[in-house]
Amino acid sequence: MGWTDINIRLTGGGETFDTSYDMWREVFVWCLVSSLVIHFVSGLLAWYSLGGHPIAVYALPSFIIAGFFTPLFAGTITSAVIVFVYKSADFPMSSLDAFLWGVGQTIVYTLVAVSRIYVTL
Repeated sequence: MGWTDINIRLTGGGETFDTSYDMWREVFVWCLVSSLVIHFVSGLLAWYSLGGHPIAVYALPSFIIAGFFTPLFAGTITSAVIVFVYKSADFPMSSLDAFLWGVGQTIVYTLVAVSRIYVTL
């Protein structure tokens, strides 16, 4: 899969999803992938920032686990709700729509998590 394939897939490429399962899968996969990318980068940043601290060994794996389980539980439900709205409105979903909804969910989850951390400080 090259960059042209990803570009065609993101710009729609004329592909719309017909079944609820296809819509849900695409939104969920984009949510999962974007969450894993954000958590992997933040885990690397934490690992680098902690330097020689003994707990630094556990920073990256714990961030990746959190990046996997958040979309697994919350992303499954919210992706299904998004698909329900699309199917109820009889509105077609393109690949770009699925990408935007998936990444948007990750952004919302990240903002909520960061805002909860600020409350405890």
